[in-house]
Amino acid sequence: MFENLIAQPASNLLSEDLSSGRLPPSILFSGGVSSGKLTAALELARSLSCEEGNAAWSCGCPSCARHRELSHPDLLIMGSRDCALEIRAAAETLLRKDSAATRYLFLRSVRKLSLRFNPSVQDLSDSRFARAIPTLAELDERLEELSPSRPLPDDQAAARKLIDSVVDLASKLEDDFLYDSIPVQHVRAASSWSRLSPTGKMKTIIVENADRMQDSARNAFLKVLEEPPPSAVFILTTARRSAIMPTILSRVRTYAFVDRDAESQVEVITRVFRDLPKAGEGVSAYFQRFLPVSPEAITDAAKAFMSAVLVAAIDEGRKPVCALRDGIGPSDGNPSIAEILSGVNKCRPAIVYRLFIARLESLVRAALRNPQVDAREGEVYYRWTSLMRKAVESVDTYNLSPQSALESLFVSMKETL
Repeated sequence: MFENLIAQPASNLLSEDLSSGRLPPSILFSGGVSSGKLTAALELARSLSCEEGNAAWSCGCPSCARHRELSHPDLLIMGSRDCALEIRAAAETLLRKDSAATRYLFLRSVRKLSLRFNPSVQDLSDSRFARAIPTLAELDERLEELSPSRPLPDDQAAARKLIDSVVDLASKLEDDFLYDSIPVQHVRAASSWSRLSPTGKMKTIIVENADRMQDSARNAFLKVLEEPPPSAVFILTTARRSAIMPTILSRVRTYAFVDRDAESQVEVITRVFRDLPKAGEGVSAYFQRFLPVSPEAITDAAKAFMSAVLVAAIDEGRKPVCALRDGIGPSDGNPSIAEILSGVNKCRPAIVYRLFIARLESLVRAALRNPQVDAREGEVYYRWTSLMRKAVESVDTYNLSPQSALESLFVSMKETL
């Protein structure tokens, strides 16, 4: 039980509560990005359904077999997640060494995404879901070819072609069809699904990044937490516990996930992904190796955005901010938002957008360290930081496109000057 959750004390608490029958029907896993919250949630779901009762990873019961492949009908995953980089990392792991462990790693990384499109909770009249159906069907077909019970093609080129096709389909699914914030209709459908009798022993509903739900979805979710069905467990995850609605917090038990130390992060990379990290490289940084754009390109795009804001403000007769202008250097033309986005793969996958905003914030922080910054300039930077956080929220919570969010941010930052 929880053998594949590395260096997280929460696993001991979960095991004790599970074995003693003290596990509540609604729980919250709170901790940083890449701290193992989803891994723990999936292992808990498997443990709750295990027919043998011991829930060892090697358990041979049919329920555990289906949970290992993330194909159990009593499992539901909702919420947004940056899946693309983990999928690409798992693909390279499988290509380096084909084994049962690496096959499961890749299958599970893809199904962590595809399970979010369960027809049981989708709005069948939603055109976005309708357009996703062919991609989902093709993805399921390719995943069948990668079942641990079937051999990979002997030819390395053929194996890569098959695995790359799965990666491409998963990327399309995440980029084009995954909601950043759970629609209220999905929450209501999940509530109805949770009240149906389970196929096995227990249903598990996992809601990732529960802090990103809009108010309507939060209120609908609160209703089911107030009277949870006896044959279902709800597991919420968040990296921002303070952003969870207090009335929801009062109805869940929190399990804290710690930030792993450097040695434990190395263990995750070497043991799970069969790779060697660079000096000082943690799990999040390791995943960023698989970005479709370089960190340097994201930094250049952030500087171009800042430069465009300053140029537009000066053209309108507004007073510039000298420390920032000096920090980003001379501008190379005056690109549009669309042109800036094209240099960072249109902010796909979604994590690119968050990294782009983080680069903007780092440019502001660097400017603030300039000893020549006056009170007016410092106030501008403070207001810009607030606007940048709202730009993240507009995408994460309100499903705005990155281009629309950045166009709005551009105007707001310019008008602040």
